[in-house]
Amino acid sequence: MKISMIWEIKNMSNSIIDIAKQAEELLSTSEICREERLRVKGLRHKLESQDITVSVIGQFKRGKSTLVNAILEEKLLPVGIIPVTSVVTRIQYGDRSAAVHFDNGVVKPIGFEELSEYINEQENPGNKLCVSSVTLHTPVSFLKNGLTFVDTPGVGSAHKHNSDAAYAFVKESDAVIFMLSVDSPINQIEIDFLSNAKEYAAKFYFAVNKIDYVEAEELTAYLEYCRKLLCSLMEVENIQLFPVSAKYGNGLEELKSRIQTDCKTSVKEILEDSVEMKLKDILQSAMSRLDLYWNALKMPIGRLDSCFEQMKQFLSELKCKSQKIAAELDQEENNDKYFEISNRLELELNQMRKELSASVSELFGMEYHYELTELNITENYRFDNSQDSIENLKNKFLSRTKQLCDELDHTLNLILLYREKNTITVARRIDDLNKLNRQLRKLQSLLH
Repeated sequence: MKISMIWEIKNMSNSIIDIAKQAEELLSTSEICREERLRVKGLRHKLESQDITVSVIGQFKRGKSTLVNAILEEKLLPVGIIPVTSVVTRIQYGDRSAAVHFDNGVVKPIGFEELSEYINEQENPGNKLCVSSVTLHTPVSFLKNGLTFVDTPGVGSAHKHNSDAAYAFVKESDAVIFMLSVDSPINQIEIDFLSNAKEYAAKFYFAVNKIDYVEAEELTAYLEYCRKLLCSLMEVENIQLFPVSAKYGNGLEELKSRIQTDCKTSVKEILEDSVEMKLKDILQSAMSRLDLYWNALKMPIGRLDSCFEQMKQFLSELKCKSQKIAAELDQEENNDKYFEISNRLELELNQMRKELSASVSELFGMEYHYELTELNITENYRFDNSQDSIENLKNKFLSRTKQLCDELDHTLNLILLYREKNTITVARRIDDLNKLNRQLRKLQSLLH
């Protein structure tokens, strides 16, 4: 822990951007708060760039994908009676393109006609393809000025992983279109999901879909029912509802106009409120991670010895695995395959990072985060044999694998005080940990 970077929080500016910067610097002092630091870094970038994420969320089969298509006036997402969205899909302004992001770091450009293979539960059951998200670009004016529009999996279906993905993505949303439907009263699943969402999103638009299903009198009664319940849930005196028919386009202009107006006139306020809410969660997550670290520090020495022996064995096996992978490259003499081999080795390193994280969690009961390298698998590489070769690529891979293993071994020894006999070092380490915890709590107290 680089505790020299920690300072006393005195006369601190209460602006959200300043608090985010201070949180990022504080979290950078601890090796075990990497993930939280990266999350704060992303929030700071969001504030600086004024990019806003508007997500469509709600229970499954409420017409979320149909609404997204209708608002964008383009049939981007697959819809119908059967399709169930299983993967988060981000839509941004730009030249028309589509890319699938996998959880091993690979980014694969695809055609729009291939989308359903990756984002539908029916064609990608249980997300067996390990898709983390899909990104689409399209030149639609609604998306200009940094707006990211997101279609999310619905909650409450028989597919639990879809609900998990929806709950997880709520933490990234700044504003939310919460989808309700006249063909079903608001139920407990929606109430629970809304209660969770309001902890992270700063702005809500309540869209009541399928108004073409009912007569005007029935619609009026349903809207009044929704208004009273939502006011109670959101703890406000009044709430605006947007009755729409995503299928036929009724009522969409009012919803679109409100979102566009807010994105032009209130984006700074929405983002600041959103980031503040997310910072609370991140700081709490960091303090919980420190609690896990405390538990690891209290591990009996015999068990700690056993855990380190198992980790030593695992690191040894990982190095042997890398030697085997490198040996297989001895047959590769064709430099035209350089980019293909480079990507293959980077994927192997990503997989090793994931395995190392899992091992630390399993053996020591604490989280250890690695940022995976993103790889565009269709990128062309111009080989220059005066600068590099397959042999050099292999040697770099072996060196990086060794560095990955050695760094983790060193870090674990350092943060867990393994075999540390100097009582002054131990006392300082524990004092640093307590000081960091106190500083995080002070920073958290600045948030409303």
